Amino acid sequence: MNIRWLCALSGLVILMDGGMAHAKHPHKPKTVLRVPLYPYIPDAAGDQLQSMAARIEAEFERTHPDIDLVTNPSCFSDDFYEPSQLARSLKGEGECSYDVVETDTIILKELVAEGAVRPWPRLPRRPDWHPAGIAASTHPDTKAIYGVPHWLCGHFIISRSESVRQAQTTSRLTQALERLGTPMPNMAVNILGSWNVPSMYLDAWADAHGARNVSSAVTTEHYDAAVLNSMRNFVQTCQSSTGNPCIDGTYDEEANFDLPAILFAQNQVDATMGYSERLHVILKNLPAGSSPSDIKLSSAPLGEGNHPVLFTDSYFLGVRCTGKCEEAAMEFVEYMSDARTFEWILMSEDASAAKRVPRYLLPATLDAYQTRKVRSDAFFPVMDAATRRGKAFPNGGLFNIRKQMRDDILPAITPAP
Repeated sequence: MNIRWLCALSGLVILMDGGMAHAKHPHKPKTVLRVPLYPYIPDAAGDQLQSMAARIEAEFERTHPDIDLVTNPSCFSDDFYEPSQLARSLKGEGECSYDVVETDTIILKELVAEGAVRPWPRLPRRPDWHPAGIAASTHPDTKAIYGVPHWLCGHFIISRSESVRQAQTTSRLTQALERLGTPMPNMAVNILGSWNVPSMYLDAWADAHGARNVSSAVTTEHYDAAVLNSMRNFVQTCQSSTGNPCIDGTYDEEANFDLPAILFAQNQVDATMGYSERLHVILKNLPAGSSPSDIKLSSAPLGEGNHPVLFTDSYFLGVRCTGKCEEAAMEFVEYMSDARTFEWILMSEDASAAKRVPRYLLPATLDAYQTRKVRSDAFFPVMDAATRRGKAFPNGGLFNIRKQMRDDILPAITPAP
């Protein structure tokens, strides 16, 4: 047998051996990553965020074929604001288990105390993070980063008046609303709720005293009389001849969640207060011929000053998510923190062109505001400027006392009949 036949034969043996090895291991098993996404954002496509989740999965898996991303697992039924429920699932003890969860850092300390989450090995490196998001995601005692910031939220006044927009204290705000002299109520906002009332108090406290030490106001032992007075004056702006729907439960019913925004859109109240994403509802409900350019947006002054404090929604890493799971989780938060991902979510590109109204969420990265479509929008630059110096809400302590705070504060801010 000549040398050419020997070489060919040896090559065939190697090829067959390699083929057999491949047959034994045809596919490397994928790493499954289960992530419930924070649900309380505008449903731009009107499909319970299914199109948004599907695009996230498709885009991510296209560049990470070794990861099977499962957003919003069908078995998930936990309350995103109940630390004990989230903890059971993150520890694999509930009916549904998952690896990462996106929720509000206002319960960070409670999730850590439950032993449900652990620090991230690092943050995604590229984004220019808003300092409030980093502060909210950092445990105040250990200084460990437990959250990768995603969305920020703050209280805004939405009106059609330049004098209302310029008001920087509650006193000036109420005066500006009264001077409008319209027959309609000055304000529509849902003030009730075990989270709403305490968070408004903390915001008002920060407006009065500065936001640096706002965690000291998380208490049921003492309430600042001047802050309560400012809040009472603000609540008074909702008063009408038939009552005060802001605190009588009218807007607190689930069916009426969007009612304050819709009333403002339809010119039935002078102003509304809410998170920036209320603009999404307002623009969708403007009467024919109305111009969005008439709408004014400003940080809400709930005390005698204006020092914004911001909520943060972050991604938390489950205590069981280690090794390949942790690597997959890091790749996921890298993708979600990319300015290009923020851009299409903010601009509601998961919705059809006919339904496309921006979500007007506050991104937790400052570079998201510099993307072309976000930068050219009329409202996003205003939102950026209004919150650039905002500080973080406390990231623990409120969960167990919030209902007591609500019950203490409501009588004190209810105007006399």
